[in-house]
Amino acid sequence: MFEPITKTKTHLVSSSVDLTGRAIQTVDGVVTKATKDMDGYIAPLRTSVLTRFPILFSLLTTFGVATTFLAFEKIVSSIVFFDQHPFLMLILGISILALTGTLYKKLS
Repeated sequence: MFEPITKTKTHLVSSSVDLTGRAIQTVDGVVTKATKDMDGYIAPLRTSVLTRFPILFSLLTTFGVATTFLAFEKIVSSIVFFDQHPFLMLILGISILALTGTLYKKLS
């Protein structure tokens, strides 16, 4: 008596899994195609803008890096402990660099 219901449930679950898998593949294909199309459309424009205005982009990049470092310096110097113990801050910085370098070596 319960066997037909169980088979029906199993059939419904397997068919819904199949439909979901096909839907995901379709969406993945559409997204991949759209990404490739957009990259193909934007890439020439991006290169032409960079080649037309190299000094502007160099200055903007330099400004961005400099303001980031300056802001980080001001944030760290506003911490009283680091401001009063620069030697400890140097040791902490070197330790962090060594730790991240070791981690990078192990991961690659």
